[in-house]
Amino acid sequence: MLEGSIMEMGKYYISLFIIFSMVALALFFSQINHANDYKQYINYQIERNGGLTDEAIKKIEAYDEKNFGGNFSIGSSKLGQQLPFGQEVDYTVNTTYNFFFLPLLSRDISIKGSAISQIR
Repeated sequence: MLEGSIMEMGKYYISLFIIFSMVALALFFSQINHANDYKQYINYQIERNGGLTDEAIKKIEAYDEKNFGGNFSIGSSKLGQQLPFGQEVDYTVNTTYNFFFLPLLSRDISIKGSAISQIR
């Protein structure tokens, strides 16, 4: 009788762990999707402003604060520069994802992107 109740409790703990893991994985992929949305907005700003100018960076940071709570940061070797038409801008979107039930397993996510200046 005692072995059955111990096995049942073990099954409950394993089931809860699997459910929490699936939820954490779904939230992780949601964070990746948000990073892709943010990256698309950066591409639009680079195209419209001729690179990662100061004005473009202000718009990007405001968009990040409004929609994502300031979770993302952008890095590039061409920050603050206006580039001629057709010049490519490479950048990296950085964020940190913390698993909600295992805070020790935080992951740094870096997504690379590039866009072309469309200002003549």
